[in-house]
Amino acid sequence: MIAKINGMGTTWTAGENKFFAGKSIAHVQMLLGVPLGTKQVKPKETVSTKLPGLPQNFTIDNKWPGCAGYVRNQADCGSCWAFGAVESISDRFCIAGKNVSLSALDLVTCDNNDNGCFGGMPISAMEFIQRVGVVDEACRPYDIPTCPPEQQPCLHFVDTPSCVQSCKNSENYNDAKNFLSRAYGVDNDPRSIQSELFAHGSVEGAFTVYEDFVHYKSGVYSHQSGSALGGHAIKIIGWGVENDTPYWMCQNSWTTTWGDGGYFKILRGQDECGIEDGIVAGDVRV
Repeated sequence: MIAKINGMGTTWTAGENKFFAGKSIAHVQMLLGVPLGTKQVKPKETVSTKLPGLPQNFTIDNKWPGCAGYVRNQADCGSCWAFGAVESISDRFCIAGKNVSLSALDLVTCDNNDNGCFGGMPISAMEFIQRVGVVDEACRPYDIPTCPPEQQPCLHFVDTPSCVQSCKNSENYNDAKNFLSRAYGVDNDPRSIQSELFAHGSVEGAFTVYEDFVHYKSGVYSHQSGSALGGHAIKIIGWGVENDTPYWMCQNSWTTTWGDGGYFKILRGQDECGIEDGIVAGDVRV
């Protein structure tokens, strides 16, 4: 598949990603934790704003330096739905002046409306943060088995750990919680998504992963080969144009050894793999 894609003259380059070395398709599917189609939960509220004069290229760091977070590792757990949520909301807390990294583990293990390592819905995750709150990483670090990038791959799929309502550091669990004042969807018009990013910061998105996406290395991804494997949630931090091809800039949770240092670009404006459907976000409470 890698040779086939690289021989097609498309807008992206394929290659081997250490994160998935030696793993079966069935194993990859276990990491894709967002239900597709009619199983999706829809937001109760959807916003649509179209700002004028948006730049051709933009990322969160352009406007709010240092607030684009870092590439995380969901390990061998279908918790992408939770990572996209805590990553995007952490960025928005930074933008609001509060430097905090929210705990993916707290969301994965304590959100009873979702299914932990076996999947969940982005909007449901946002609503949990609004209703119940999520502590910071210092309180509940992600201790689902993982390892440093230089030791990858180290994937061993696990059941969802228990919800432990106490901190590993000296913080009080309830005092360490962070909340949203509102959770909402964003209209799937590309201009609305750009406007949301430009005005408020990172958003969580979800899309259909095909077999070829596993081998993404660089460039602007569009589906070229292979079957659909499942739904995957990520954080969108901006947009741009590369060699006349418009794209969304996304941050994945498959470590820095996957893709372009943990990031990828995907075709913008044509709802590629459903990337422009199901965008969700939240207003932080500070």
